[in-house]
Amino acid sequence: MFSKFFQRLKFKMMAKQLRRPSGAMGGKVGAMMNKANEFLYDFTLEVLQPASNDAILEIGFGNGKFFDKIFSTASGLQVTGLDFSETMFKAASEKNKKALNEGRLTLQLGNSDHLPFPDNSFDKIFCINVIYFWDKPAEHLKEIYRVLKPAGRFYATVRTRESMLQMPFTKYGFSFYDTNRWKEVLEETGLRFIEEKTVDEPVIEFDDKKIVVQSLCSVAGK
Repeated sequence: MFSKFFQRLKFKMMAKQLRRPSGAMGGKVGAMMNKANEFLYDFTLEVLQPASNDAILEIGFGNGKFFDKIFSTASGLQVTGLDFSETMFKAASEKNKKALNEGRLTLQLGNSDHLPFPDNSFDKIFCINVIYFWDKPAEHLKEIYRVLKPAGRFYATVRTRESMLQMPFTKYGFSFYDTNRWKEVLEETGLRFIEEKTVDEPVIEFDDKKIVVQSLCSVAGK
């Protein structure tokens, strides 16, 4: 009984940290997410296809390790990041001093259901493994719609429900959407579903188990 209790506690703590990394453990979680998400970052940028002088917002940038990947894709980019973890905000600010000082990158501490940006600010907005944690997705998507420029696009990359349910911590505070439900949620907030791209990830090892994972990037437009 106690073994099961502490195992559940461990998974609940892991889920809480993945949602909002904090403290010393948050730093370790940020490093773990870098390893787990780098493939998805490359996949998302391939779908997103940044163009010269685009204004791009990333929601949930973690410790900011991959901003250089964005800048390497096109010239004249203006990149903004928003994260509601103070631990991740501080880590990303330290890691990206040069881009911040040059004015190519702006970082904000905050939540995506109240985006601290003017209307029609961004050509493209993306997030990776974030929408699982939106308790009220419509509030976030309405804000994304507001700050997208006309004809702007929103990219949401996630692992499929079937893939995520192989990981025991996803029982605690994660929400999943099939394609039809996600289309409905988008359209309720004014966003128009455009397409969905899928990819098979390299096998993930978790608790000494090898897990076959499929992920997708949903593309929506204003």
